[in-house]
Amino acid sequence: MLNLFPIQWLAMLAYLILRVGVGSVFLYLAHTQIKNWQQLPVTINLPLVKNSKVIFMFLIITELIIGTLYIVGLATQAATLLAIALCVKMLFWHKRFPTWVIPAKLTYVLLLFASLSLFITGAGALAFDLPI
Repeated sequence: MLNLFPIQWLAMLAYLILRVGVGSVFLYLAHTQIKNWQQLPVTINLPLVKNSKVIFMFLIITELIIGTLYIVGLATQAATLLAIALCVKMLFWHKRFPTWVIPAKLTYVLLLFASLSLFITGAGALAFDLPI
């Protein structure tokens, strides 16, 4: 197929932009949840969970790890597997959390597909991952 702009040599830069963008979104989600830590609910509707602060702490730490690994470009495929698992989990558990704490389902759908894309394509330019 004929490209309007034949710039295939910039593909690695596109992966870098996608990786840093998705990492920034994960860090932003963690930042907003840390900022609203005092207002988080103590109980949520999850089985076998007595204190929801533990769940939110786990969520914040996971988002911080994913965002940092994406931005640095270290272990990108491992971070994408973690991001995919987190997004699928949050899509199933979304109704159990208050809406002001957790973003909309569409956010997790978009993060899921961006993470799948990064899993397939790799880290891109300026990453510490070695291409295979």
